[in-house]
Amino acid sequence: MLTAGIFENIGVFAGTYYYSLDRVMMFGKVPLSILFIEGAIFYVSMILVEHLKLPKWAIPLGVGVLASIQDLTLDPTSVFDLHIINGVSEGQWNWTKYYEGGYVNIPFSNFSGWLTMMVFFAAAVAIGRNWYNRSHKNWVAVAYPLISIVVTVLLLITPINQFLLFGVPFASMNSKIAELVMLCFNYSISLFILIRFAKHNKAIERKDALMITIPVFLDLYALVNAIIMGITEAILPIVIVSIIHCTYLIWIYKKGQNTLSKQVNPN
Repeated sequence: MLTAGIFENIGVFAGTYYYSLDRVMMFGKVPLSILFIEGAIFYVSMILVEHLKLPKWAIPLGVGVLASIQDLTLDPTSVFDLHIINGVSEGQWNWTKYYEGGYVNIPFSNFSGWLTMMVFFAAAVAIGRNWYNRSHKNWVAVAYPLISIVVTVLLLITPINQFLLFGVPFASMNSKIAELVMLCFNYSISLFILIRFAKHNKAIERKDALMITIPVFLDLYALVNAIIMGITEAILPIVIVSIIHCTYLIWIYKKGQNTLSKQVNPN
């Protein structure tokens, strides 16, 4: 949450987007509710990818793409949840537009940015865990999450991230076509690795059920929200992404249960 809070505030101060300030609970210029959701998405994506037993090097990419897909359903309702505040029409979350279109009028780079933020943080955490497991020192256990925050924020402002989001230096920043190409590239690589290396032979226990129930709940919440508020532009994209996302999650659950059933009743 702290990582996301720092990154989101950087985005606001850079003029990329802004959140409605008609809130009580804020972290700088970002609502705490946004950070709670981002923290929950990271957590459930992390435990799901670990459940799928991806190789350690592949875990960050799996976390990144699952978190970004979740964002495809949540963000449209936030952008179009319009209210009149001090005479101005504001969404819960407002983009300073660089071009028309995108994904439900949200720049494509937003979803690549979600992916890379989660990838960088998950990778930093994985390295920190390995450091702790080797040292078994308590101060390392306290230090590595904080170091992970610093490393992630620094990586997010590097040329590496600019390339992954915008295609820089081969394209100018905030170019719609370049952002779409990079989003497709990022998703293709990450999804290929997730599907190629995931193992689906472990049943999901009750204590780990959150990794399925929270993503499904958030997809349904986004859809119901869009319908109730009459955000017609967002309904079809949310439906399509939710069907794909929830089908995959339910398939993971069923595969695990089938494996468990075979272990209990081998004949």
